[in-house]
Amino acid sequence: MNIYIDESGSMTHNINKDEFFIITLLLVENQNILKNIYNRFIRKYYDDLKNISCENKMFDKNEKFLELKGSSFNPDMKRKFINYFCKNNHFKFLYIKVDNSKAYSNFYKNKARAFNYIVKLALEHLNNRGVLTDRCWSICVDNRNIKTGTKHQLKEFLSTELITGKDIVDEIHVEYFDSCNNKLIQLADVFSNLLYSNIKTEGNYNEEIEFLQDNGYLIGFFKFPL
Repeated sequence: MNIYIDESGSMTHNINKDEFFIITLLLVENQNILKNIYNRFIRKYYDDLKNISCENKMFDKNEKFLELKGSSFNPDMKRKFINYFCKNNHFKFLYIKVDNSKAYSNFYKNKARAFNYIVKLALEHLNNRGVLTDRCWSICVDNRNIKTGTKHQLKEFLSTELITGKDIVDEIHVEYFDSCNNKLIQLADVFSNLLYSNIKTEGNYNEEIEFLQDNGYLIGFFKFPL
């Protein structure tokens, strides 16, 4: 199984800044199909994306497209994105919703370790539910918040916990990407921002999230702390 991970918000005890930290685990079996859909989406909505791009986040100064950024999407583009990608069930995803107000005082002392721990719990949750039963996982993670020295921690931690400790998987491969170089991490970014925006707007995207649940794309909310 191919798993793409990105997030919105911050790991922080300052709940006035961010009450929740959102992580999306995007599960994809056929990557090529989804990448082709991505390419068609960019071609179709190139002008719309260029018009809403904030501070050149999605385009460079020469108007070359760089990447999809959920934080740059307006409500109309969020809905266009869902309507375009959510056909034929080529993927599914889990939301991890971290309640910053309930994270104990030392939890964010090492944010890379905290992130890895939460992801491990969510993967184990998916395995227990019978969703993630493959014995080989390929995990792609956005590297923007990962310090160089911690890039190998996730693989080692997951291997120790889920291969050696619980024997629920045989192999785990982990790669870190700048999101502009990984199209499917960008999809995880947009879905993370959808829930993050829904929280910030007190429910403006409830209908879209309900659609994703009803049609089998959003397979659940994993809440932390448990």
